[in-house]
Amino acid sequence: MDQHRLDRIRLLSSRFQELQGLRVAFAGIVIVIVVGAYLIAASAPTNNGAMIAVAGSIVLMVPGVWRLSRYYASAFGRQVWKPGRFTWLFLPAYFVVAWSLHAAIPSIPAGAPTVAIIVVVSAWVAIRDWPWRTYYLAAPVAVGIAFSFTASGGGVLSPHLTLAVLFLTIGGAFVPIGILDHMLLVKLMNEARISGSRPALTND
Repeated sequence: MDQHRLDRIRLLSSRFQELQGLRVAFAGIVIVIVVGAYLIAASAPTNNGAMIAVAGSIVLMVPGVWRLSRYYASAFGRQVWKPGRFTWLFLPAYFVVAWSLHAAIPSIPAGAPTVAIIVVVSAWVAIRDWPWRTYYLAAPVAVGIAFSFTASGGGVLSPHLTLAVLFLTIGGAFVPIGILDHMLLVKLMNEARISGSRPALTND
């Protein structure tokens, strides 16, 4: 078996959970719908309002993501997820850092750290899994372009629309990214079946 094939088997075994991309695509659709509805309904949209809309969209995501997880379990098998030592510390640490940053520099919208983390993680995934998942670069590129159109980035849109525009962009980028992840998962699984190889599904 050549190195290229071995690399693809390792990608499947180590990224099995991440490649269940229909969940990401669904989350992106929900964000676009909810934030878009907020912009249409609100007479004077604000950054805080956009953040509340995104938080509310999570409630709608949960049942859909749960059903899609069941679909992947039945169609592709299950994998026991073992969180790393610092996984449980991430959310509390994030909220402390985000709150402290907003308190120290009030001009930074409360949701800005969330956007920044999504951009950094997307770029990191593209680099980590190069060249298989380069499409993750679409998220930081799209966010950068969208930001340039807002007043905060030197553009013409109101600064009060910054977060709404950025979250709409992120949601829109999540849809093709999630679909491409799903297509990659299907392709890798088919390759494994054809070759008669069933790699052990383990996390890094």
